[in-house]
Amino acid sequence: MLFIFEYNISGYLVAGDNHYASASEFICLDERLKMLVGGAVNKDGKTFYLAEAVCGSLPCPPYVQGRELT
Repeated sequence: MLFIFEYNISGYLVAGDNHYASASEFICLDERLKMLVGGAVNKDGKTFYLAEAVCGSLPCPPYVQGRELT
C-alpha cells in the first residue's frame, strides 16, 4: 500500500542518497534556511539531496517527471 502525504509548510522534500549505507528518510527542508555561525570543522554530517518526481511511482499529472518535490 502506498501512502502520499502533503504538508502545509514551504520547503523541499529531501533525503540521503541511496548509494550510501547510512539510514535515511524523507524530510521537509525549510525553504528559508537560517545559517548558524560556528566553527569551520567538517564532521561529515548528513548530506541531503532533493527528491524528484518519478512518474509511475507518483501519479503524473499532477506531478511532473524530474521536478523537485516541494
